[in-house]
Amino acid sequence: MTVAQIAVRESLYRRILDLSDEEVGLLERYVSDLEGHEPNERTVKAIEDSLNPANLVGPFSTVEALMESLLADDDA
Repeated sequence: MTVAQIAVRESLYRRILDLSDEEVGLLERYVSDLEGHEPNERTVKAIEDSLNPANLVGPFSTVEALMESLLADDDA
């Protein structure tokens, strides 16, 4: 473990200690949901595409161009 990773863990630990009982319960449910979640095929592909810039589209020079691309039919 690196020094940076240790610092992050220590910071999270301190932040968790400051949470109320209600907040701890919410955090526990959130973490449980994350651990039990399997992303669907579309989400996995989006993650893979984000890691492989060759599969990304853009850049866009305007918001309108971005929105047009986002709203375009996926099969096109």
